[in-house]
Amino acid sequence: MVAAMMHARELTIALAVPALAEDLDCRWFFPAIGRTLPVRCDEGVTPSSAAHEVRLERDVLGLTLAPLSQGLIEKFNIENRLNGVVVTQVDANSEAAGRGVMSGDVVLQTNQDVVLTPDDIVRSVESATKDGRKTILLLLSNARGEKQSVSLSLG
Repeated sequence: MVAAMMHARELTIALAVPALAEDLDCRWFFPAIGRTLPVRCDEGVTPSSAAHEVRLERDVLGLTLAPLSQGLIEKFNIENRLNGVVVTQVDANSEAAGRGVMSGDVVLQTNQDVVLTPDDIVRSVESATKDGRKTILLLLSNARGEKQSVSLSLG
């Protein structure tokens, strides 16, 4: 098996090339989140085109969460100075919806810990659940930068 590495800004591509081209296994390593994710292996795949095809969204607490990206900043008109995780969808029947969480909100912290990826939030929920906590506190910002705290039930 041969491995090749290409660097493009924050992304690194790692290709595992078996003997048969049909079995080509393409994966992207995202250093910012410390994860390797599978991508479709087409001849025209470049670092910039593959990054648009990889979905990094996670569903938790009735929220669909995604890393803050230029595309989402533009879609939801989010202030550029915000850092966190974007809420891309809210389950209408969830506690989060009832507490006013909306698509385009940015999760800045969970239980006073800064979050930068959806996995940070998932880990925080898992940790709080394991510790026997009944709720988790989210610090949110709307697209204009106005902050609010929301407490959501666990499990």
